[in-house]
Amino acid sequence: MVMRTPALALAFALLAACGSGERAGPAPANEVAGAAPPASNGTAPSVPAPPPPPARPAYTLAANGIAPGLRFNMRRADAISAATAAFGPPTGNEHNDECGGGPMDMTKFHGLWLEFADGRLVGWSLDQAQPALHTAGGLAVGAPRRALGSAQVDEEASVGPEFEVNGISGVLDEHGTRIASLWAGQICQFD
Repeated sequence: MVMRTPALALAFALLAACGSGERAGPAPANEVAGAAPPASNGTAPSVPAPPPPPARPAYTLAANGIAPGLRFNMRRADAISAATAAFGPPTGNEHNDECGGGPMDMTKFHGLWLEFADGRLVGWSLDQAQPALHTAGGLAVGAPRRALGSAQVDEEASVGPEFEVNGISGVLDEHGTRIASLWAGQICQFD
């Protein structure tokens, strides 16, 4: 009969525990329930990027203003505030006492002019591709003449080849091939 001493019994128990794959003590940090192992380069897992800010609304030239938010007959201060939020700070201001419909104030946002009479927004005109604006039908400064579809063009107009589509007027360039400017409402014109 073989007798085992308590120290020998303890040694066999430890050897048996090591051989069975069991560990004594706490689990490593990366094995805690649900924890992700560290990235292979030794850095912590990356945090997802926050969602992008909401996109600015697309602004559309219309016969009654610029949608959304700029409608004819709104107060000048409100129109300037809305346009500044949409297009950045004004790039110019003018006043003209000799417009065909009477004195007018104009505020410029790059190629966009907002036109005011008696403190109210009464018209807009666009003569550059900035800000990048277009009508619901796709008319924009720089667009080819074919964008007019079947609209009539007055080749003999004093301002150049002039057209009107759904309450929005414009002229073609000197070659008659591209849209040079667009406008709606009351603008400063000389009769």
